[in-house]
Amino acid sequence: MPLYYFIQGKFYLRIDLLGEGAKWRRTTGQEIYSPLLVAFSEQDGGNWVNSHVPKFSATESYCLPENVALITLQALDDESVLLRLAHLYELDEDKDLSKMATVDLRKLFPDKMISKITETNLSANQERSEMEKKRLKWKVRGTSRSKSVVRGRPVDSSKLLVELGPMEIRTFLLNFLDARRQVVD
Repeated sequence: MPLYYFIQGKFYLRIDLLGEGAKWRRTTGQEIYSPLLVAFSEQDGGNWVNSHVPKFSATESYCLPENVALITLQALDDESVLLRLAHLYELDEDKDLSKMATVDLRKLFPDKMISKITETNLSANQERSEMEKKRLKWKVRGTSRSKSVVRGRPVDSSKLLVELGPMEIRTFLLNFLDARRQVVD
């Protein structure tokens, strides 16, 4: 008896003008292959609902720039939050979206006050400043055809603006001021 296999898939076809395909491919690809995933877990213990406010307010009224993706937003055991942002475009890939992007953390977390921000390496197991000290310096012979690398500046803790250069991924540990200790003017 013959055996038949059926494979089902999705195909996306789009025809753009020369030089304009990256915008659809990067942005739509992010939506298709990496959609926002909301996850929940059970909590052990007594009266969890009375001790926690079950409301999340990030990104209610703030939209990330079109060329930026939120890769990770995770609450950690030490009450800090892991935030990972990525620029979706290569340098000179799109006339508008290949430029430096800025994310305003105050608008991203409108009901929270960030008390401390620490930039880390991609895996968040080492502060970026420590990683930079250990970075290897490569000696390259000959001419290089590569374009200059554009990177965002360090985050000013008073402004809380994260800059992302083309194809840059930045990882941060955020600590928020406890809502019970915030002083309202």
